[in-house]
Amino acid sequence: MTLVITRFPTSDRDDPTVFRVIDGIWQDAGALSDFVPMVEDRTVMTVVASEDVRCQWFTLPDMQGRQAESVAKLRATEQSLGLVHCSAGADYDDVVATATIGSEVMQRGLDMLGARGLSPDIVLPFALSLPVHSDGVFRAEMDGLSVLRGAQFAAPDEVVLRDLFIGDAHIEIIDPDSLRSMLVSASAAPLLNLREGVFAKRERAIWISPEQKIWVRRLLTALLVVTMLITLATLAKYWTATASENDAALSAAQKIDPAIQDIDQAESMLAASLNRQGKTQGSFGPLSAALWRSVKASPNVSVRELRYTPDGILTVVLAAPTADNINKALVTIQQDGFRITATPRQDTTGATLVDMTVRMP
Repeated sequence: MTLVITRFPTSDRDDPTVFRVIDGIWQDAGALSDFVPMVEDRTVMTVVASEDVRCQWFTLPDMQGRQAESVAKLRATEQSLGLVHCSAGADYDDVVATATIGSEVMQRGLDMLGARGLSPDIVLPFALSLPVHSDGVFRAEMDGLSVLRGAQFAAPDEVVLRDLFIGDAHIEIIDPDSLRSMLVSASAAPLLNLREGVFAKRERAIWISPEQKIWVRRLLTALLVVTMLITLATLAKYWTATASENDAALSAAQKIDPAIQDIDQAESMLAASLNRQGKTQGSFGPLSAALWRSVKASPNVSVRELRYTPDGILTVVLAAPTADNINKALVTIQQDGFRITATPRQDTTGATLVDMTVRMP
């Protein structure tokens, strides 16, 4: 895992140096303006100069945890001038450290980093990266930043501030190697992180990985192909069934008139015959189709007579060896929603006949 550390930029002319820490080895990655992110860049931490952030400490012996941090943030915000962004964290014993930064300064720095492909995970005041828990005063320097850090104060290393806060007290210089170790430790467990609240890091949720996208595309393609094959198979089945029905109807029509060549001619001749008789074709088509379907679905059932009256009633005589065969045909046509009447009888051969009428529902 690669750790990226840089100074938090606070002005348009600010161009901090970016460092990469790979397996504990520090590498100078150049200026922010020339920085090119790498896939291995997992954690990004920026440190804020002491002149851009205000650190305060509050002793809250009667409170602990989140409650103490919330109270400390409230007090720090009340003591600030103007709109600020505040964060807090437990420092030691009953002491809570806070850091406040101007909201516009915070947003400008994040925008400048984002323009170079950096989205910080941690935004930490430089002074709070130094784990100081004594009455001593420490000085650290990094990429043009210098800070004086005491038990409960942090300030830029300037003469007037030395005279104000330190006087003649001894200042211990933190060497570069120790500072780098402290920064790495701070990236793992920062005292506080200004990257919270309205400035919390927001990343797009990844619902599906690239490999999963490939398999989803493959499955969708396979589903589309299977759907098309099923559709073509169904159409082929319907076309075959229609052709079979047309062949059967054409064969029946040719027994009446051998000159009929195709099903279209048979239908036109039927329509012409009905017109000559003063009848309209009306519902003959659906009624005859329903009758044909029910007869075909019932074994040993045949049609002996068929008449269509001008009032839209199809009169049929069905014949079968047994009543059960005809009953199956009657049930089928009723299930299709047509209205029927049926009167059973027997002929001289003992076959079961049914005088049936069929009308539209």
